[in-house]
Amino acid sequence: MARPRSAARPRGSQAAHAPGTKRERTRAALIASAARLIAEKGYHSTSLEDVAALAGMSRGAIYGNFKDRDELFMAVLQARWTPIIPEFRAGASLKDQMRILARALIRAAPGRRELAIRALEFQLYALTHPRMRALLEKHSAEAYRQAEAWLLKFIPPEQLPMPAARFVRVLHALMDGLLFERFQAPDEITDDVIISAFEALAPD
Repeated sequence: MARPRSAARPRGSQAAHAPGTKRERTRAALIASAARLIAEKGYHSTSLEDVAALAGMSRGAIYGNFKDRDELFMAVLQARWTPIIPEFRAGASLKDQMRILARALIRAAPGRRELAIRALEFQLYALTHPRMRALLEKHSAEAYRQAEAWLLKFIPPEQLPMPAARFVRVLHALMDGLLFERFQAPDEITDDVIISAFEALAPD
């Protein structure tokens, strides 16, 4: 759950000179080009031809790195909407850990506001594209598995109000919901409201 990365520029910029293998640099350039086009035109209007042209590559370069447009879009999502990682403290109570998570969300919110529009558009795109929905579900399942393992490093399962696998899904839904509500109504979804929401998951 790290901070979102800033959009990289396509060919002729940092993306073209990024470290790594040629394949990694090609993937990075394609992802950066797709992200730029999505920001300008949206998911539905961004074509593989446009991405290839902006990156200065052929469609073959795209298919050499991604199975299709949906897989490329999924890579853009993973690169741009990165998770928020709270600095949990070993031995702290569940309520204190939830307060740490709440404050991490509050700190991350300003930097994610501009990304929120594209994140919402991505959700609409996924709802109307079964292939993307399947990719997203697969990605989410693996992310939840990793989040569960990470959570249990800091919080014993007996402290949780429900099984850890369910708890990380509840946390994810709560975090996304609070973020988007905060963007829409910042005077209503205050810091205190966010902290209280997480505290409610750790009853005394």
